[in-house]
Amino acid sequence: MTVTVSVTVTQIREDGTAGPVDDELAAALAGPIGQFSSMLTWTAQEAGRLDHGEREKVIGESGRELQRQLLEATLTIDSAREERTGQVTSAAGIRHGSVEQGHDRGVVSIFGPVRAVRLAYRNRREANLYPADARWVLPDDPYSLGMRALAAYHLAGGGYGQAQEVIAARTGVRIGPAQLAGLAQDLAAWVDEFYDQRAFGADTDLPDSDVIMMQADGKGIAMRPEHRKGTGSQSDAAHPGIKKMAEIVAVADFTPAVREPGDIAAPPARRKERPGPQARDKWVAASITESIEDMIGVAFNEADRRDPEQVRQRVFLVDGNKQQLTAIAAHARERGLKVPVFIDFIHVSGYLGKAAAALQPGDPQAAREWADGQKLRVLHGRARAVAATLASVAARARARNSRLDLTDVDKAVTYLTNNHKYMRYDKALAAGWPIATGMIEGACRFVIEDRFGITGARWSPDGADVILKLRAVVVNGDLDDYMTYYKQRYLEDIHLTRYDPASIPDLGLTA
Repeated sequence: MTVTVSVTVTQIREDGTAGPVDDELAAALAGPIGQFSSMLTWTAQEAGRLDHGEREKVIGESGRELQRQLLEATLTIDSAREERTGQVTSAAGIRHGSVEQGHDRGVVSIFGPVRAVRLAYRNRREANLYPADARWVLPDDPYSLGMRALAAYHLAGGGYGQAQEVIAARTGVRIGPAQLAGLAQDLAAWVDEFYDQRAFGADTDLPDSDVIMMQADGKGIAMRPEHRKGTGSQSDAAHPGIKKMAEIVAVADFTPAVREPGDIAAPPARRKERPGPQARDKWVAASITESIEDMIGVAFNEADRRDPEQVRQRVFLVDGNKQQLTAIAAHARERGLKVPVFIDFIHVSGYLGKAAAALQPGDPQAAREWADGQKLRVLHGRARAVAATLASVAARARARNSRLDLTDVDKAVTYLTNNHKYMRYDKALAAGWPIATGMIEGACRFVIEDRFGITGARWSPDGADVILKLRAVVVNGDLDDYMTYYKQRYLEDIHLTRYDPASIPDLGLTA
Protein backbone atom coordinates (compact mmCIF):
# COMPACT_ATOMS: atom_id res chain seq x y z
CA MET A 1 0.00 0.00 0.00
CA THR A 2 1.25 3.45 -0.94
CA VAL A 3 0.01 6.55 0.84
CA THR A 4 0.57 10.04 -0.51
CA VAL A 5 0.01 13.04 1.73
CA SER A 6 -0.57 16.50 0.34
CA VAL A 7 -0.77 19.61 2.54
CA THR A 8 -2.18 22.81 1.04
CA VAL A 9 -1.79 26.21 2.71
CA THR A 10 -4.16 28.97 1.65
CA GLN A 11 -4.28 32.64 2.53
CA ILE A 12 -7.57 34.34 3.46
CA ARG A 13 -7.74 37.88 2.11
CA GLU A 14 -9.47 40.82 3.80
CA ASP A 15 -12.52 40.41 1.54
CA GLY A 16 -12.92 36.79 2.72
CA THR A 17 -11.73 35.12 -0.47
CA ALA A 18 -9.05 32.41 -0.35
CA GLY A 19 -5.98 32.08 -2.49
CA PRO A 20 -2.43 30.77 -2.53
CA VAL A 21 0.08 32.29 -0.17
CA ASP A 22 2.74 34.64 -1.45
CA ASP A 23 6.07 33.28 -2.63
CA GLU A 24 7.98 34.35 0.49
CA LEU A 25 5.59 32.59 2.83
CA ALA A 26 5.40 29.51 0.62
CA ALA A 27 9.19 29.20 0.55
CA ALA A 28 9.44 29.52 4.33
CA LEU A 29 6.73 26.90 4.94
CA ALA A 30 7.97 24.39 2.40
CA GLY A 31 10.32 22.70 4.85
CA PRO A 32 7.81 22.23 7.72
CA ILE A 33 5.10 21.10 5.27
CA GLY A 34 7.45 18.49 3.79
CA GLN A 35 8.46 17.28 7.25
CA PHE A 36 4.85 17.03 8.43
CA SER A 37 3.85 15.18 5.26
CA SER A 38 6.65 12.67 5.72
CA MET A 39 5.56 12.08 9.31
CA LEU A 40 1.99 11.34 8.20
CA THR A 41 3.25 9.03 5.46
CA TRP A 42 5.40 7.14 7.99
CA THR A 43 2.38 6.84 10.30
CA ALA A 44 0.30 5.23 7.58
CA GLN A 45 2.95 3.01 5.98
CA GLU A 46 5.78 2.18 8.36
CA ALA A 47 4.70 2.55 11.99
CA GLY A 48 2.89 -0.78 12.00
CA ARG A 49 6.18 -2.70 11.82
CA LEU A 50 7.48 -1.17 15.05
CA ASP A 51 6.64 -1.65 18.72
CA HIS A 52 5.34 1.30 20.72
CA GLY A 53 8.76 2.20 22.14
CA GLU A 54 10.32 2.38 18.69
CA ARG A 55 7.38 4.49 17.53
CA GLU A 56 7.94 6.90 20.42
CA LYS A 57 11.58 7.31 19.43
CA VAL A 58 10.84 7.99 15.76
CA ILE A 59 8.00 10.40 16.50
CA GLY A 60 10.10 12.22 19.09
CA GLU A 61 13.02 12.75 16.71
CA SER A 62 10.93 13.65 13.67
CA GLY A 63 8.65 15.84 15.80
CA ARG A 64 11.63 17.76 17.11
CA GLU A 65 12.82 18.27 13.54
CA LEU A 66 9.37 19.61 12.63
CA GLN A 67 9.55 22.05 15.55
CA ARG A 68 13.06 23.10 14.50
CA GLN A 69 11.90 23.80 10.96
CA LEU A 70 8.88 25.74 12.21
CA LEU A 71 11.11 27.96 14.36
CA GLU A 72 13.45 28.54 11.43
CA ALA A 73 10.44 29.31 9.21
CA THR A 74 9.31 32.09 11.57
CA LEU A 75 12.77 33.65 11.35
CA THR A 76 12.79 33.25 7.57
CA ILE A 77 9.41 34.99 7.27
CA ASP A 78 10.59 37.86 9.49
CA SER A 79 13.77 38.17 7.44
CA ALA A 80 11.86 38.34 4.16
CA ARG A 81 9.61 41.05 5.56
CA GLU A 82 12.28 43.12 7.31
CA GLU A 83 12.14 46.67 6.01
CA ARG A 84 15.08 49.00 5.83
CA THR A 85 15.08 51.74 8.44
CA GLY A 86 15.87 55.23 7.23
CA GLN A 87 18.52 55.99 9.83
CA VAL A 88 20.29 53.86 12.40
CA THR A 89 22.58 55.65 14.86
CA SER A 90 24.81 53.95 17.39
CA ALA A 91 25.11 54.86 21.06
CA ALA A 92 28.29 56.73 20.15
CA GLY A 93 26.31 58.96 17.76
CA ILE A 94 27.75 57.36 14.63
CA ARG A 95 25.31 56.88 11.75
CA HIS A 96 25.25 53.43 10.17
CA GLY A 97 24.07 54.34 6.68
CA SER A 98 25.26 51.35 4.68
CA VAL A 99 22.83 48.41 4.70
CA GLU A 100 23.61 44.89 3.55
CA GLN A 101 21.24 41.98 3.14
CA GLY A 102 21.90 38.31 3.81
CA HIS A 103 23.82 38.50 7.10
CA ASP A 104 23.00 35.22 8.76
CA ARG A 105 23.88 33.77 12.15
CA GLY A 106 23.28 30.53 13.95
CA VAL A 107 20.94 30.05 16.90
CA VAL A 108 21.03 26.92 19.04
CA SER A 109 17.44 26.37 20.14
CA ILE A 110 15.75 23.71 22.27
CA PHE A 111 14.68 22.09 18.98
CA GLY A 112 18.15 22.16 17.42
CA PRO A 113 20.26 24.62 15.39
CA VAL A 114 18.52 27.16 13.15
CA ARG A 115 19.70 30.03 10.95
CA ALA A 116 18.55 33.64 11.19
CA VAL A 117 19.10 36.07 8.28
CA ARG A 118 18.79 39.82 8.83
CA LEU A 119 19.87 43.25 7.61
CA ALA A 120 23.24 44.57 8.73
CA TYR A 121 23.68 48.33 9.27
CA ARG A 122 27.33 49.11 8.70
CA ASN A 123 29.92 51.76 9.39
CA ARG A 124 33.63 51.10 9.05
CA ARG A 125 34.30 52.80 12.38
CA GLU A 126 32.14 50.41 14.43
CA ALA A 127 30.82 46.87 14.54
CA ASN A 128 27.67 46.15 12.55
CA LEU A 129 24.28 46.84 14.09
CA TYR A 130 21.45 44.32 13.72
CA PRO A 131 18.08 45.74 14.86
CA ALA A 132 16.41 42.38 14.12
CA ASP A 133 18.56 40.73 16.79
CA ALA A 134 17.12 43.16 19.33
CA ARG A 135 13.54 42.58 18.12
CA TRP A 136 14.06 38.83 18.48
CA VAL A 137 16.01 39.35 21.75
CA LEU A 138 18.69 37.00 20.47
CA PRO A 139 21.64 36.54 22.83
CA ASP A 140 25.07 37.40 21.46
CA ASP A 141 26.21 33.80 21.84
CA PRO A 142 24.38 31.07 19.89
CA TYR A 143 22.21 29.78 22.74
CA SER A 144 18.54 30.73 22.73
CA LEU A 145 16.53 31.82 25.74
CA GLY A 146 14.91 28.39 25.83
CA MET A 147 18.32 26.72 25.95
CA ARG A 148 19.34 29.13 28.70
CA ALA A 149 16.32 28.23 30.82
CA LEU A 150 16.99 24.53 30.25
CA ALA A 151 20.63 24.97 31.25
CA ALA A 152 19.68 26.93 34.39
CA TYR A 153 17.26 24.22 35.49
CA HIS A 154 19.59 21.28 34.99
CA LEU A 155 22.74 23.00 36.24
CA ALA A 156 20.84 23.83 39.42
CA GLY A 157 19.85 20.20 39.80
CA GLY A 158 23.02 18.27 39.03
CA GLY A 159 26.61 18.31 37.88
CA TYR A 160 27.85 19.71 34.59
CA GLY A 161 28.20 16.25 33.06
CA GLN A 162 24.66 15.33 34.03
CA ALA A 163 23.33 18.61 32.63
CA GLN A 164 25.16 17.93 29.36
CA GLU A 165 23.56 14.51 29.00
CA VAL A 166 20.05 15.67 29.85
CA ILE A 167 20.19 18.68 27.54
CA ALA A 168 21.57 16.54 24.70
CA ALA A 169 18.77 14.00 25.17
CA ARG A 170 16.17 16.77 25.29
CA THR A 171 17.39 18.90 22.38
CA GLY A 172 19.84 16.85 20.35
CA VAL A 173 22.49 19.50 21.07
CA ARG A 174 25.56 18.84 23.20
CA ILE A 175 26.95 21.89 25.00
CA GLY A 176 30.59 21.80 26.11
CA PRO A 177 31.55 22.27 29.79
CA ALA A 178 33.14 25.67 29.14
CA GLN A 179 30.03 26.85 27.30
CA LEU A 180 27.80 25.59 30.11
CA ALA A 181 29.93 27.43 32.67
CA GLY A 182 29.65 30.62 30.61
CA LEU A 183 25.89 30.23 30.33
CA ALA A 184 25.58 29.71 34.09
CA GLN A 185 27.57 32.86 34.82
CA ASP A 186 25.53 34.85 32.32
CA LEU A 187 22.23 33.52 33.70
CA ALA A 188 23.09 34.37 37.30
CA ALA A 189 24.02 37.97 36.49
CA TRP A 190 20.68 39.53 37.42
CA VAL A 191 19.40 37.16 40.13
CA ASP A 192 20.16 39.58 42.99
CA GLU A 193 18.47 42.46 41.17
CA PHE A 194 15.49 40.26 40.33
CA TYR A 195 14.86 39.63 44.01
CA ASP A 196 15.64 43.22 44.95
CA GLN A 197 13.09 44.66 42.52
CA ARG A 198 10.19 42.26 42.56
CA ALA A 199 7.51 41.63 45.11
CA PHE A 200 7.72 37.95 45.93
CA GLY A 201 4.52 36.01 45.21
CA ALA A 202 3.70 35.21 48.81
CA ASP A 203 0.25 35.97 50.20
CA THR A 204 0.32 39.65 51.14
CA ASP A 205 -3.24 39.52 52.52
CA LEU A 206 -2.36 37.36 55.51
CA PRO A 207 -3.75 38.53 58.86
CA ASP A 208 -1.52 40.68 61.00
CA SER A 209 -1.40 37.86 63.53
CA ASP A 210 0.54 35.65 61.13
CA VAL A 211 4.27 35.75 61.75
CA ILE A 212 7.26 36.00 59.41
CA MET A 213 10.00 33.53 60.28
CA MET A 214 13.60 34.10 59.20
CA GLN A 215 16.35 31.53 59.60
CA ALA A 216 20.06 31.42 58.75
CA ASP A 217 22.81 28.81 58.72
CA GLY A 218 26.11 27.98 57.06
CA LYS A 219 27.27 24.96 55.08
CA GLY A 220 30.75 24.08 53.85
CA ILE A 221 31.52 23.70 50.13
CA ALA A 222 34.72 21.97 49.01
CA MET A 223 37.13 24.37 47.31
CA ARG A 224 39.63 23.73 44.56
CA PRO A 225 43.23 23.64 45.83
CA GLU A 226 44.06 27.08 44.42
CA HIS A 227 41.16 28.60 46.40
CA ARG A 228 41.77 26.92 49.74
CA LYS A 229 44.11 29.50 51.21
CA GLY A 230 42.69 32.43 53.08
CA THR A 231 39.38 30.82 53.99
CA GLY A 232 40.10 31.80 57.60
CA SER A 233 37.12 32.13 59.90
CA GLN A 234 34.83 31.40 56.97
CA SER A 235 36.18 27.86 56.55
CA ASP A 236 34.31 24.77 57.65
CA ALA A 237 35.61 23.84 61.09
CA ALA A 238 35.44 20.15 60.20
CA HIS A 239 37.54 20.69 57.08
CA PRO A 240 39.77 23.73 57.74
CA GLY A 241 41.30 25.17 54.59
CA ILE A 242 39.41 22.69 52.38
CA LYS A 243 35.83 23.88 52.66
CA LYS A 244 34.50 27.42 52.60
CA MET A 245 31.25 28.26 54.31
CA ALA A 246 28.26 29.26 52.23
CA GLU A 247 25.64 31.30 54.05
CA ILE A 248 22.02 30.37 53.45
CA VAL A 249 18.91 32.20 54.61
CA ALA A 250 15.24 31.21 54.50
CA VAL A 251 12.00 33.10 55.03
CA ALA A 252 8.48 31.75 55.52
CA ASP A 253 5.07 32.69 56.91
CA PHE A 254 3.27 30.79 59.65
CA THR A 255 0.19 30.97 61.80
CA PRO A 256 1.13 30.79 65.51
CA ALA A 257 0.46 27.48 67.26
CA VAL A 258 0.70 27.73 71.05
CA ARG A 259 2.52 24.89 72.86
CA GLU A 260 3.92 24.15 76.29
CA PRO A 261 7.39 22.93 77.28
CA GLY A 262 5.90 19.55 78.17
CA ASP A 263 4.75 19.12 74.58
CA ILE A 264 8.38 18.94 73.50
CA ALA A 265 10.51 17.59 76.35
CA ALA A 266 8.81 15.35 78.90
CA PRO A 267 8.55 11.64 79.66
CA PRO A 268 6.57 9.96 76.86
CA ALA A 269 3.66 9.20 79.21
CA ARG A 270 3.21 12.93 79.94
CA ARG A 271 4.08 14.28 76.50
CA LYS A 272 1.18 15.80 74.56
CA GLU A 273 0.74 15.54 70.83
CA ARG A 274 0.34 19.16 69.90
CA PRO A 275 1.60 20.23 66.44
CA GLY A 276 3.81 23.24 66.09
CA PRO A 277 3.46 26.07 63.55
CA GLN A 278 3.69 25.06 59.89
CA ALA A 279 5.85 27.11 57.50
CA ARG A 280 4.26 28.37 54.26
CA ASP A 281 5.56 30.19 51.18
CA LYS A 282 9.15 29.16 51.86
CA TRP A 283 11.86 31.19 50.15
CA VAL A 284 15.63 30.66 50.22
CA ALA A 285 18.80 32.47 49.15
CA ALA A 286 22.42 31.41 49.43
CA SER A 287 25.89 32.76 48.66
CA ILE A 288 29.48 31.80 49.26
CA THR A 289 30.92 35.19 48.26
CA GLU A 290 28.55 37.52 50.15
CA SER A 291 29.17 38.15 53.83
CA ILE A 292 27.00 36.86 56.67
CA GLU A 293 25.88 40.44 57.30
CA ASP A 294 24.80 40.86 53.67
CA MET A 295 22.88 37.58 53.62
CA ILE A 296 21.08 38.43 56.87
CA GLY A 297 20.12 41.66 55.12
CA VAL A 298 18.75 39.65 52.20
CA ALA A 299 16.44 37.80 54.63
CA PHE A 300 15.26 41.09 56.13
CA ASN A 301 14.63 42.46 52.63
CA GLU A 302 12.46 39.47 51.78
CA ALA A 303 10.50 40.00 55.00
CA ASP A 304 10.08 43.68 54.04
CA ARG A 305 8.65 42.64 50.67
CA ARG A 306 6.10 40.43 52.41
CA ASP A 307 5.28 43.05 55.02
CA PRO A 308 6.12 46.51 53.66
CA GLU A 309 4.16 48.27 56.41
CA GLN A 310 6.09 46.31 59.07
CA VAL A 311 2.95 45.44 61.02
CA ARG A 312 3.55 41.70 61.37
CA GLN A 313 5.69 40.07 64.01
CA ARG A 314 9.05 38.73 62.84
CA VAL A 315 11.24 36.15 64.53
CA PHE A 316 14.72 34.93 63.65
CA LEU A 317 16.17 31.48 64.39
CA VAL A 318 19.90 30.69 64.19
CA ASP A 319 22.39 28.17 65.53
CA GLY A 320 24.27 30.63 67.75
CA ASN A 321 26.87 31.99 65.33
CA LYS A 322 28.05 35.31 66.80
CA GLN A 323 28.32 37.04 63.42
CA GLN A 324 24.74 36.07 62.65
CA LEU A 325 23.51 37.38 66.00
CA THR A 326 25.37 40.67 65.58
CA ALA A 327 24.08 41.12 62.02
CA ILE A 328 20.48 40.39 63.03
CA ALA A 329 20.63 43.00 65.78
CA ALA A 330 22.12 45.57 63.40
CA HIS A 331 19.52 45.05 60.66
CA ALA A 332 16.64 45.10 63.14
CA ARG A 333 17.97 48.32 64.70
CA GLU A 334 18.37 49.89 61.26
CA ARG A 335 14.69 49.23 60.50
CA GLY A 336 13.46 50.20 63.95
CA LEU A 337 12.15 46.70 64.60
CA LYS A 338 12.13 44.42 67.61
CA VAL A 339 12.92 40.98 66.25
CA PRO A 340 13.11 38.19 68.85
CA VAL A 341 16.05 35.90 68.15
CA PHE A 342 16.14 32.27 69.23
CA ILE A 343 18.87 29.68 69.03
CA ASP A 344 17.72 26.42 67.54
CA PHE A 345 16.57 24.20 70.42
CA ILE A 346 17.95 21.14 68.61
CA HIS A 347 21.45 22.60 68.98
CA VAL A 348 20.85 23.16 72.69
CA SER A 349 19.59 19.59 73.02
CA GLY A 350 22.77 18.34 71.41
CA TYR A 351 24.95 20.15 73.94
CA LEU A 352 22.87 18.84 76.85
CA GLY A 353 22.87 15.29 75.51
CA LYS A 354 26.67 15.22 75.23
CA ALA A 355 27.06 16.78 78.68
CA ALA A 356 24.75 14.16 80.22
CA ALA A 357 26.67 11.34 78.52
CA ALA A 358 29.92 12.69 79.97
CA LEU A 359 28.44 12.86 83.47
CA GLN A 360 26.82 9.40 83.24
CA PRO A 361 29.44 7.33 81.37
CA GLY A 362 28.35 3.78 80.75
CA ASP A 363 24.68 4.41 81.59
CA PRO A 364 22.96 5.81 78.49
CA GLN A 365 19.46 5.39 79.95
CA ALA A 366 20.30 7.47 83.02
CA ALA A 367 22.04 10.03 80.79
CA ARG A 368 18.96 10.38 78.56
CA GLU A 369 16.62 10.81 81.52
CA TRP A 370 18.88 13.39 83.17
CA ALA A 371 19.25 15.29 79.85
CA ASP A 372 15.46 15.32 79.36
CA GLY A 373 15.05 16.95 82.75
CA GLN A 374 17.54 19.68 81.88
CA LYS A 375 15.94 20.25 78.48
CA LEU A 376 12.58 20.77 80.17
CA ARG A 377 14.12 23.39 82.45
CA VAL A 378 15.63 25.17 79.43
CA LEU A 379 12.24 25.14 77.71
CA HIS A 380 10.83 26.84 80.77
CA GLY A 381 13.30 29.69 80.19
CA ARG A 382 15.88 28.64 82.80
CA ALA A 383 18.96 28.17 80.62
CA ARG A 384 21.21 30.16 82.96
CA ALA A 385 20.11 28.01 85.93
CA VAL A 386 20.84 24.85 83.93
CA ALA A 387 24.33 26.17 83.17
CA ALA A 388 24.88 26.68 86.91
CA THR A 389 23.63 23.15 87.62
CA LEU A 390 25.98 21.67 85.03
CA ALA A 391 28.94 23.59 86.45
CA SER A 392 28.14 22.46 89.99
CA VAL A 393 27.65 18.81 89.02
CA ALA A 394 30.86 18.86 86.99
CA ALA A 395 32.82 20.30 89.94
CA ARG A 396 31.59 17.52 92.24
CA ALA A 397 32.29 14.86 89.61
CA ARG A 398 35.85 16.09 89.16
CA ALA A 399 36.38 16.06 92.90
CA ARG A 400 35.42 12.37 92.94
CA ASN A 401 37.34 11.40 89.80
CA SER A 402 39.95 13.77 88.42
CA ARG A 403 40.44 11.61 85.30
CA LEU A 404 36.83 11.99 84.16
CA ASP A 405 36.63 13.76 80.78
CA LEU A 406 34.04 16.50 81.22
CA THR A 407 35.00 18.62 78.22
CA ASP A 408 31.47 18.35 76.78
CA VAL A 409 30.04 19.58 80.08
CA ASP A 410 32.31 22.62 80.01
CA LYS A 411 31.25 23.34 76.43
CA ALA A 412 27.58 23.14 77.40
CA VAL A 413 28.11 25.49 80.37
CA THR A 414 29.86 28.04 78.15
CA TYR A 415 27.24 27.73 75.39
CA LEU A 416 24.29 28.17 77.75
CA THR A 417 25.93 30.99 79.68
CA ASN A 418 26.85 32.98 76.59
CA ASN A 419 23.54 32.48 74.79
CA HIS A 420 20.89 32.22 77.51
CA LYS A 421 19.15 35.40 76.38
CA TYR A 422 18.42 33.69 73.04
CA MET A 423 16.83 30.70 74.82
CA ARG A 424 13.58 32.21 76.10
CA TYR A 425 11.68 29.26 74.72
CA ASP A 426 8.90 29.71 77.28
CA LYS A 427 7.96 33.00 75.63
CA ALA A 428 8.29 31.56 72.11
CA LEU A 429 6.07 28.57 72.89
CA ALA A 430 3.47 30.74 74.61
CA ALA A 431 3.38 33.01 71.53
CA GLY A 432 3.07 30.04 69.18
CA TRP A 433 6.44 30.55 67.50
CA PRO A 434 8.83 27.87 66.27
CA ILE A 435 11.98 27.06 68.26
CA ALA A 436 13.84 24.83 65.80
CA THR A 437 15.55 25.57 62.48
CA GLY A 438 14.19 22.58 60.60
CA MET A 439 13.40 24.74 57.58
CA ILE A 440 16.94 26.05 57.18
CA GLU A 441 18.47 22.64 57.95
CA GLY A 442 16.38 21.17 55.17
CA ALA A 443 17.34 24.04 52.87
CA CYS A 444 21.04 23.43 53.60
CA ARG A 445 20.66 19.83 52.60
CA PHE A 446 18.56 20.50 49.54
CA VAL A 447 20.18 23.67 48.23
CA ILE A 448 23.79 22.93 49.15
CA GLU A 449 24.54 19.38 50.19
CA ASP A 450 22.51 17.62 47.48
CA ARG A 451 24.15 19.75 44.76
CA PHE A 452 27.62 20.50 46.11
CA GLY A 453 28.18 17.29 48.04
CA ILE A 454 28.77 15.28 44.85
CA THR A 455 31.81 13.05 45.45
CA GLY A 456 34.98 14.61 44.11
CA ALA A 457 33.39 17.95 43.21
CA ARG A 458 35.60 20.98 43.88
CA TRP A 459 34.65 24.59 43.32
CA SER A 460 35.94 28.10 42.98
CA PRO A 461 34.05 30.64 45.12
CA ASP A 462 32.67 32.44 42.07
CA GLY A 463 31.68 29.21 40.33
CA ALA A 464 29.90 27.94 43.43
CA ASP A 465 28.10 31.25 43.92
CA VAL A 466 26.72 31.16 40.38
CA ILE A 467 25.20 27.71 40.92
CA LEU A 468 23.90 28.72 44.37
CA LYS A 469 22.00 31.62 42.81
CA LEU A 470 20.50 29.47 40.05
CA ARG A 471 19.60 26.72 42.52
CA ALA A 472 17.82 29.21 44.77
CA VAL A 473 15.80 30.51 41.80
CA VAL A 474 14.77 26.97 40.86
CA VAL A 475 14.03 25.91 44.45
CA ASN A 476 11.88 29.02 44.98
CA GLY A 477 9.85 28.15 41.88
CA ASP A 478 10.85 31.43 40.23
CA LEU A 479 12.61 30.21 37.07
CA ASP A 480 9.85 31.25 34.63
CA ASP A 481 9.50 34.68 36.25
CA TYR A 482 13.26 35.12 36.36
CA MET A 483 13.66 34.23 32.66
CA THR A 484 11.06 36.89 31.81
CA TYR A 485 13.05 39.41 33.87
CA TYR A 486 16.30 38.16 32.34
CA LYS A 487 14.97 38.65 28.82
CA GLN A 488 13.91 42.23 29.55
CA ARG A 489 17.24 43.05 31.15
CA TYR A 490 19.11 41.51 28.22
CA LEU A 491 17.13 43.67 25.81
CA GLU A 492 17.70 46.82 27.85
CA ASP A 493 21.31 46.31 28.96
CA ILE A 494 22.80 44.52 25.96
CA HIS A 495 20.80 45.33 22.82
CA LEU A 496 19.36 48.79 23.36
CA THR A 497 22.57 50.23 24.79
CA ARG A 498 24.10 49.87 21.30
CA TYR A 499 21.78 52.52 19.84
CA ASP A 500 21.21 56.24 20.22
CA PRO A 501 18.17 56.39 22.53
CA ALA A 502 16.45 58.82 20.17
CA SER A 503 16.56 56.30 17.34
CA ILE A 504 15.16 53.34 19.27
CA PRO A 505 11.43 54.05 18.54
CA ASP A 506 12.16 54.31 14.81
CA LEU A 507 13.65 50.80 14.91
CA GLY A 508 10.51 49.28 16.34
CA LEU A 509 12.30 48.56 19.62
CA THR A 510 10.95 49.33 23.06
CA ALA A 511 12.74 49.41 26.39
